[in-house]
Amino acid sequence: MNSALLSRLSQDLALLSSGLQLANILKVTQMTTRYLKQSNRFIIFIILTLSLSLRSATVSAEPPLSADVLIVGAGLSGLSAAYHLKKAGKTALILEMSPHIGGRIRTASYPGGAHAEVGLEEFWENNPAIEIFKDLKIPMETAYSSFSSFYYQGKLYPFTQDSNPEFLRSVLDTDELQAYKLWDAKMAELYRQLQQRPLPDELLALMETSFADWIKNTSGLSPKAQELVRIETEPEYATSWQKISALDGIAEWHYFSGNGLAPRHVVGGNQRAAQALAIFIGKDRIRLNQLVTHIKSTDSGVEVTATDQGNFKQQIFRAKYVITAIPLFRLNDIQFTPELSAERKQAIQTQSAGAYFTAHVRVDNAAGSFWTYDGESVLPIMTDSPLGVIYGGESKPGGDALLNLLVSGADAERFNSRISDPDQIQEALLTAFDKHWPGFRQSVKQMSFYRYHPRAIASWPVGRSRFDALSESLRKPQGRVYFAGDFTEDTHSNGASQSALRVVKDILQRSD
Repeated sequence: MNSALLSRLSQDLALLSSGLQLANILKVTQMTTRYLKQSNRFIIFIILTLSLSLRSATVSAEPPLSADVLIVGAGLSGLSAAYHLKKAGKTALILEMSPHIGGRIRTASYPGGAHAEVGLEEFWENNPAIEIFKDLKIPMETAYSSFSSFYYQGKLYPFTQDSNPEFLRSVLDTDELQAYKLWDAKMAELYRQLQQRPLPDELLALMETSFADWIKNTSGLSPKAQELVRIETEPEYATSWQKISALDGIAEWHYFSGNGLAPRHVVGGNQRAAQALAIFIGKDRIRLNQLVTHIKSTDSGVEVTATDQGNFKQQIFRAKYVITAIPLFRLNDIQFTPELSAERKQAIQTQSAGAYFTAHVRVDNAAGSFWTYDGESVLPIMTDSPLGVIYGGESKPGGDALLNLLVSGADAERFNSRISDPDQIQEALLTAFDKHWPGFRQSVKQMSFYRYHPRAIASWPVGRSRFDALSESLRKPQGRVYFAGDFTEDTHSNGASQSALRVVKDILQRSD
């Protein structure tokens, strides 16, 4: 057989195989080897046959435009909803406006094997997503408690104990601790009452006062204990405790009450959880760069119009139901037919939000002495400064260390605004570091900044609550349109997971 024909055969098979799965490529290779000693005419016959069959297979691989349920958003809520639907034997198709999956679940990696979270840092142990991760065999770890080391009036109170109660005994004196225990027991009882429906009027009335004022006026806590409550909780709702209602402050505190809940992290980075979910769902069931602009609901189904942000090609997707699993303010980008009810519009427009900003700081390995106490790391540390919460990233032994700063509230809003340039932000952070750890700036080799949308985290202002009638309206479907995402439930990824369970359960119960 002449060399020219062999060369042409190799090129054609490589082109044809480029779109095939590995198993099919191996089959093609085996067939080619088997018949290499055959006549040239038979080789040409093989090429033509493969061309027709492989082109046919390529045509049939068109991505789907319909499903039982369309899901807008590939964050934790959307991915969880698709997981539960697949488990129930239903088809789902996710439309995501960005080029990546996971929403706030993002892990940055660096040369040398270091990595740290860009977004969501932990999953609380009562998060329904953890059951999904167990099913998908995603390994998790627990490195610290709900309370963290913190600074108060310039002094570090390191968390080196085995439990929250032991830590509190190292922070508060006998009288302060007794008052704290009485208050904490009261908070636990109030949280238990939050599980009742409808809520008692005396609880609903707490929407009208701020968490800060309510604590200061009714808690009986010492100034130090009040600061502990503020510093530990504000990063959770990413704004000042003056800006959220007391009712929602009670809901937030249950993560810290008593022994507290354990935060969990995915081994190797939380992004691995999103990737595992996507693999289970099927990557052909997730369409990226799809900006949903219209949702039309009829008696028999829904039509969702999306624009591909790469080529601005518009397509229509169809299903029986649609789940919006995006922050509520994103619903203002979508035209609904019929339009959203006045009550739902008011709920969206009156909800507030907190702000996050992340900085990854690469430092000399010897800098670990700054956050080591009696030979043990005391990270994470609540700083109550522009540094926010100082978490530890992951790096190779002997390599540079990596710190992860989760900045929230007013400082995050300032850094996100782009009024300050990167050099000014870096100097603000270095100045704050030197205030806590004199001389630390000499250890810093590089800072990388990651900005969030200005309304990244759900919160409810004074006069509103996740428990009020407006919020409840968003937890009910409007026809065939369901609303999910953490903004419909609470400020955490717990809310994203819970909302997915809520909407899927409702859809599965509908007879049509």
